[in-house]
Amino acid sequence: MTALTTRFVGRPVSAAPDKRPVAFDKWALVDDLTCAAADFGLSHRSITVLRTLLTFVPERDLPARLGLSIVFASNATLSTRLGGMPESTLRRHLAALVQAGVIARFDSPNRKRYAKRLGPGIACAFGFDLGPLAIQAADLRSAADRQMRRIEEHSLLRTQILCLRQNLSTALIAQGIDPEAEHTLSPLFAKARLMLRRKDNNEELRILLEAFENTSPTVKLSATDSEIERHQHREKNNNSDSVQNLNEAPSIKRTLAHFPEYKKMFPEGAVDWLDVTRQATSLVAMMGIDLPVYEDAKRYLGADIAPIAILCILERFEQINNPGGYLRQLTKQAKSGGFDLQSLLRTVKGIVS
Repeated sequence: MTALTTRFVGRPVSAAPDKRPVAFDKWALVDDLTCAAADFGLSHRSITVLRTLLTFVPERDLPARLGLSIVFASNATLSTRLGGMPESTLRRHLAALVQAGVIARFDSPNRKRYAKRLGPGIACAFGFDLGPLAIQAADLRSAADRQMRRIEEHSLLRTQILCLRQNLSTALIAQGIDPEAEHTLSPLFAKARLMLRRKDNNEELRILLEAFENTSPTVKLSATDSEIERHQHREKNNNSDSVQNLNEAPSIKRTLAHFPEYKKMFPEGAVDWLDVTRQATSLVAMMGIDLPVYEDAKRYLGADIAPIAILCILERFEQINNPGGYLRQLTKQAKSGGFDLQSLLRTVKGIVS
């Protein structure tokens, strides 16, 4: 950035050369500065103060020369135009603008801001010179372009990471693993949730993207997961007596006869248990149950029992306010060993244990 002296003694405006200087659209300049505010160490409140200073310059084009655009409004006047900003806050933002080099300060002998007129024009003015803003037009444009590139790159990195995270979650679900549960990839998922909430962290996102790209979707279960799998296996065995006869065609017909809502949805019935499984899967979306919730139920209830749970929920659909939450509760019972298929069947009128 162009280095500028930020404080000057008062000088007559007429001392500037008569040659017309290069000028820039003042609002375009402040827009570039807004985009590149971080590079100049400025807050958006400070830039709001700068915009207010620019309203005291009647011309839209700001000359790129010192001494031609001096604002000598008092703090009280500036505060009023800023909607009553406290003068202590105003002074802090003005000092930040001077420190950043986008305005310069011309002090009078008593450090008051005022102008001396000579005839119809101003002969000498003391206050804040906005010329440095125009002088740094090229730097502002370059900084704004760099920031826009960072923003675009940040958006691209987020999108790439979100896609890879979704693909990885799908692969975990296909393996019967809940992406939200504890497993070997949990730290990576946790880091992604943290990094994706932040802004202007492109370097961190690049590292995270590389981590996702180098991660295999095959996950080894931890000891806790293994215990859950063994527990699930025991639960399946405990309920096997309840479902083994249902897998036979005559039992299927007798069982489904107790589900009138099912018969309304599928009047053709089912030939085998595979048919029931497919029909239950189609009901999941219709009942507003998220597919991952159903996949979780199949993992812990068992692939044979989860469809029965769906049919039971269908029969009581008018009474169950949240079918997805109800299925999650059944899954939670299965995880803790408290699930009982016979109790579930008894909730549906007409099904005899």
